Order: sequence, then C-alpha cells, then structure tokens
Amino acid sequence: MKSKKTFSKDEIFFAVCSAILKLEFAKGHLQWSVSDVARTSGITRSLIYYYFGKEKSTVLKEAYRFVTQIFFDRRSRDLTPENSNTQNSGHMIQLKATLVDLQKMPNLFVLYYLNKNADNEYGQMIRKAEQKLIKDLHKSFPNLSPQEIQKFYLLELGCLAYQVPPIEVDQIFSEYLK
Repeated sequence: MKSKKTFSKDEIFFAVCSAILKLEFAKGHLQWSVSDVARTSGITRSLIYYYFGKEKSTVLKEAYRFVTQIFFDRRSRDLTPENSNTQNSGHMIQLKATLVDLQKMPNLFVLYYLNKNADNEYGQMIRKAEQKLIKDLHKSFPNLSPQEIQKFYLLELGCLAYQVPPIEVDQIFSEYLK
C-alpha cells in the first residue's frame, strides 16, 4: 500500500494559494473550481475546505492575503538572529525570501500588478499592505527622505518584477546598507 505524503499547514497553504493564483491568472476571475485547485495543488478538497472554506470568493480572498503577506509583510518572515542584526539587513533578508517565493510562484507578481490599482477589495488589500510597508521602510531607514524611500521601494518592485537572483540583492541595495 502506498503511503500518502503528509504536508505541514504552511506547505498546504503555500500549495493551495499558489494553485489559486495560477488558476486565477490562467482561467480568469473565479472561473476555476475547488476541484481545479485540488488537482493543481495536489492537496485534497477536504483540506482546502478545512483551511479555506468552501466559497471560492473566500478562498480567493485568502490567496490575496497570502500575496500581500509575501510582498509586503516583511515582519511575518522568520529571521535567524545572526542574520538580522539590524533592521536594514533584516529587510534585505526578507526581500531575498520574497524573491525565492517568486521563483516558486511566477504568477504572483503578475496578479499583484493586475490588482494593485483595481477598484475592488483585492486592490484595497494590496494598497493598504503597501502603505504599511512604506511606513516600515521609514522606520528601518529613518535617514532617508520620503523621495528616497519611494526610490527604494520602486527598486524593490523592480527586483521582484524581474525576479532578480537573491544573491544580487546586497549589491543592488549597497548604497542603502552603508
């Protein structure tokens, strides 16, 4: 008898959200089923229902929460103490982790971009998370002017859009890490 692989809660959440975002991009807004998500993610429908509920709109909302967490909630990631001795280096570590996630979920940036300015709850969710990140950047880099923070943020978005290899982040942001 073949044993089934068990997944952690985080692995289930990542796989399901990745599948939802992929299907949302490929098929269109809510033009997919939970069965499609189960097939794409390799996670059973019962686990999807358990963690996300049965309504597609609720499932999609959770996926967009995941998008905002990946892109904007820099404090949600676990950092090892030896790697995060300053807020600046911690921020860079988190950006690198986001880039690693983008390698696993290439549609993530496209969905962010398509919905950033949308006049719906997903657009509002993204804009609110983006504003919070900019406030966090002001705290992490108190010597930068608002224009320099905006430049920093746009540089981050460029790294995410082009999926820069994480190893290049320190070099790209070297002027901010001095």
